[in-house]
Amino acid sequence: MDEKRRHFIGEILESVIRVGLVFALSLTVVIVGIALFDNNSEQEATTGGFRVDTFNDGWRLAGDESGKKYRLPMVVPEEFGDEIILVNTLPQHLGEGMSLMMRSSMEDIYVYIGGTLRNEYSSESIDYMSYYIPSAYIVTRLGEPDAGKEIRVRIHFKTHRVINEVTMSYGNNVWYPVITRGLWVVLMAVFVFILGAIVFVVSSFLRSSFKVGAARKLGLLMINISLWVLSESTLRQFVFRRPSLSAYFSYLLVELIGAFACMYFDELQHRLYHRRYLVMELIVLGQVVVNILLNIAGLYEFYETLWISHIWNAICGVIAIINIMTDIITKRIESYHIAVFGMLFFVFMSLHELIRFYIEKVHPIGPQICIGLIILMTATVIQTLHDEVKAYDMREKAHTEMTIKTIETIAGAIDARDEYTGGHSERVGLYAGRLAREMAADYNFTEEDILQVRYVGLVHDIGKIGVADNVLNKPGRLSDEEFSLMKKHTEIGYEIMSNLGDGVDGILDGIRYHHERFDGRGYPDGLSGEDIPLIARILALADSYDAMTSNRVYRNRLSDEKVKEEFVKGAGTQFDPALSRIFVRMLDSGELNAYTIDGAALDVSNKVRNSSALEKKLQKDLLDEEDIQNPSHVRMLCYVMKLMEKKGKDYEVVFASVGNFAEKYQEVVKKFITAHDVNIRYTADEFIIALYDKAAEETDKFLNEIKRNCPEVVFHNLSEY
Repeated sequence: MDEKRRHFIGEILESVIRVGLVFALSLTVVIVGIALFDNNSEQEATTGGFRVDTFNDGWRLAGDESGKKYRLPMVVPEEFGDEIILVNTLPQHLGEGMSLMMRSSMEDIYVYIGGTLRNEYSSESIDYMSYYIPSAYIVTRLGEPDAGKEIRVRIHFKTHRVINEVTMSYGNNVWYPVITRGLWVVLMAVFVFILGAIVFVVSSFLRSSFKVGAARKLGLLMINISLWVLSESTLRQFVFRRPSLSAYFSYLLVELIGAFACMYFDELQHRLYHRRYLVMELIVLGQVVVNILLNIAGLYEFYETLWISHIWNAICGVIAIINIMTDIITKRIESYHIAVFGMLFFVFMSLHELIRFYIEKVHPIGPQICIGLIILMTATVIQTLHDEVKAYDMREKAHTEMTIKTIETIAGAIDARDEYTGGHSERVGLYAGRLAREMAADYNFTEEDILQVRYVGLVHDIGKIGVADNVLNKPGRLSDEEFSLMKKHTEIGYEIMSNLGDGVDGILDGIRYHHERFDGRGYPDGLSGEDIPLIARILALADSYDAMTSNRVYRNRLSDEKVKEEFVKGAGTQFDPALSRIFVRMLDSGELNAYTIDGAALDVSNKVRNSSALEKKLQKDLLDEEDIQNPSHVRMLCYVMKLMEKKGKDYEVVFASVGNFAEKYQEVVKKFITAHDVNIRYTADEFIIALYDKAAEETDKFLNEIKRNCPEVVFHNLSEY
């Protein structure tokens, strides 16, 4: 069975398995749904009853001779005064362990059974309690002896003039309706608290490595709001051992909401509006401090200044919206375009919660703002992940660009050191990239793969750094011993690049194996056929092509026909036959041309660069065994010229023949040459002048000044050679 068929069968098997797993999960979800919502439960195990009766009818006002009866809950008119007494008669059938419960909405409540005080919830009954006592459920125990007795409830109003319903049941069953109505709010608040704690802790650990400032501030905001929701919950008597203290911490928590929201908004909006938010944070902090002092002094209770805190919270929300609108207009919104939806939703839900507080006398506090927080957290996490991925991509791009520049610099340094193969690495990279692009469809190459092939071409000869100058720059053919030393450059290059760490595996293969032959007679490891990495087989063609189409110290470039003949002859022996056919086809069709004219490198407009023309003259003179004084200096000048040519700058190169007046010439040149220009001795009586980025008029003026002060000098343009 071939590989393609096995792969096809494997994909079908994988699909069948996953479809089966998804079906099993779907079936399970359906069964869970039936278990949750099907009312056909006659044969199931029973849970017993939580029957709770109301005791809302037949209430009278003490002292009201009209005998008018009232039904609870009710809103008490102002004319009834700040304190009333409700009277009723307990049912005739009371069992032991029964409870009667009613809710205080910040009122003082006293419960009398048969004339005896049985329960009290008031500011006076709790030590150090605020006048505005927190709302609470008051549970009064009843027994059989209380049946038919008179019950009186004295109520002292402070804010809301609401009397809530009265319920009766056995034991703590009286709490059942309260729990079923309020549990989901408590669970939501606990969930938000846990999420907030996780977000804060995780972002605190990650802040040194990632930009999680907004997430960290959001964690604090979530903790603050969740604690506030718990403190205002109808079940706070179960949550806190001393719920009466919520008279203090509940107000402090609600005051801090605006400040922590501003801290979060400030980070999310990249501190562009830092002063605005900082001012609001300072105002809120001042409000907290002043309120504490006023409370200690007994001048104002927290409840009495709560409306001011609400105003500051609302202003924080309005400022956030104004800043968002500003960012939309200036298009800065792009930097947090995901989180802004959560931000707007949170502000809307918070303002909605605030409005409900003043419009509705009784309502569950917290669900809207908790939902807003969950949406905000989700949007913030997504935004943070998006930003980190984007930042990672940017870092990778910057790293890639730096790597490219490093590779190009290394390639230039290699070519600058080798006096006889100027521009070789750059051209090999170009040829290899062209071939890889032609192969892309058949070999599934991506753009990244093609770029990697090109970059490997640029550094494939990096190991020549470790080859001695007398071997690398020997004018003539190498001896067997010298050739053995030269062959070491593949292994040296491999060792050098291995030290760069991760991400160079493909590069390593190209550097080490580009001199392997398809028939196994290459070096360094004698690999053959497809055991040679594909990238190395590509480089072998590109490297050989540049060698054939460039002048070398021991021969001139080969003709185009001779080049094609060499590739056809080497297919299956030196080169991969399949790749050779592609390469020859590209040569025949004109898709690939040598980036040289008579051995000199071309630029993108198919003109000979000044740097390449100078390289060509240097190679020719070395081939003719001219006495070149500083060939390595000239090669380095060519490298610098290449770098400037890539930036659109050029060096105008002129040769100055000075005869026996070299010393005079040097003194004159020093007076007129600038820091960016170059003057190098080429032969005993000839110098190279390279003038950086000068117009023709400036060049003529410079040369005329030299000629005027040293009439013996004779100038020759590079094109004359």
